[in-house]
Amino acid sequence: MINPARPFRNIMLAALVTAMPVVAQADDIQTQTMIAERISQHNPASESYIKDRPILGWQLTSDDFGAIPEAIRKNLGSVDGTSYDQAYLTENTGSIIALQFRNDGPDFYIIGKSTFDAAYELVSLDDVSAKNTRLIERLDMAPEVKAMFEDRTPGIVGALKTTPVEMLRLSDLGYATGEALTIQAPWGEQTKPEGADAFLVWDGGENQYYMVNTDDDGLPSSYVPVQ
Repeated sequence: MINPARPFRNIMLAALVTAMPVVAQADDIQTQTMIAERISQHNPASESYIKDRPILGWQLTSDDFGAIPEAIRKNLGSVDGTSYDQAYLTENTGSIIALQFRNDGPDFYIIGKSTFDAAYELVSLDDVSAKNTRLIERLDMAPEVKAMFEDRTPGIVGALKTTPVEMLRLSDLGYATGEALTIQAPWGEQTKPEGADAFLVWDGGENQYYMVNTDDDGLPSSYVPVQ
């Protein structure tokens, strides 16, 4: 699939790569420059994925962390070790916190405002119930969030990503699946666990890559391949 952002991405890669080669070790925090160097060296093929099921979200109507329910706030960035600061929350007011779950617990994260505006649409909570039964079942892992969903608490919404996304596998960049890996991301740091692959997605609004961890089937979480 042709990605119209690819020429711009290539320009940004050229700007990120330094004149001297970067020797990136798996136990380092991988900076955007290190990632760009790996992409330049390995020239990996991108893979196209799309969301196949709507998700639940919490609308960010202000930049006040205290306005986010504690049951959501305490689980923000719990999977990839992301820590969101005040500046990032302010920048992305008007977006949503994605309320997703892995098999071992909550996977809540802020969707960048530019990404949300360009690629998501709001859908009904009934649509989420009908099309994402696994998510609804996993709400038992966060009883307070489940109660908000069942009570239709204002702020809880359904959302669907409607555009395909090109991704790069970290293993195709020479990163070992058997080792944990932390990368620099637009909102701080993200980590993949050892024993799993992960994917990189180019964020055109931030001009950086961010990480999408894999689900139990080895696919980017909540995505399926574009047919």
